[in-house]
Amino acid sequence: MSLYLSPMEPNKAVLTADIVNSTLMEAKDLNDLILLIRSEFKKEKVLFEFYRGDSFHALADMEQALSLALKLRVVARQMGTPENKSPDIRIAIGLGRVSDPVKSMAMGKGEAFILSGRELDLIAKSSTRLSIRCSDKRIDSGMEAVALLADMIVKEVSTKQAEVLAELLVGATQMEVALKLRKSQSTINELAKAANWTMLEKAMQIYRKLVLYIEV
Repeated sequence: MSLYLSPMEPNKAVLTADIVNSTLMEAKDLNDLILLIRSEFKKEKVLFEFYRGDSFHALADMEQALSLALKLRVVARQMGTPENKSPDIRIAIGLGRVSDPVKSMAMGKGEAFILSGRELDLIAKSSTRLSIRCSDKRIDSGMEAVALLADMIVKEVSTKQAEVLAELLVGATQMEVALKLRKSQSTINELAKAANWTMLEKAMQIYRKLVLYIEV
């Protein structure tokens, strides 16, 4: 890809991630998920690279990083099967400065890259599947709390709930989701409530407010 950082934007978000339980997935399902992940990145127009087959990293604007991570995770959650009921993506988001220009994720340098890579190594040893780390220590604790809340919600969603969340995360109304999924609005409302959409939306709002305090 030809995307690269503008010198005017020293602060960015780096997402370092891997697909959880990829070895339990059928080869076709894993390939389909990777294609969907690539599609989401292209929609968001972010620089990304896959490595080791089931791992990837991406560079995004700070404001879009959490919603992007959640979109990727609910895409995975939709692909549950009797054999692999809980496919998911483990994602560590690092927020901070990067060294311009970033033409290749493998060669990327800066705080955001270091924080993201280090944090993925840490959460890989736990049940945590979403973490946010910031170079500004005054804000880092808030980001940690937001990630904890969002992670608790997404880890518990069912396949049907994830399908609804995927639409709500791109800004669709419940009526629009009902029409697209060919379900009643009351059914969509019930699924959204069961998936704790209101709390997830609140977590994203808090995240966007905290991002504003990160020094340029």
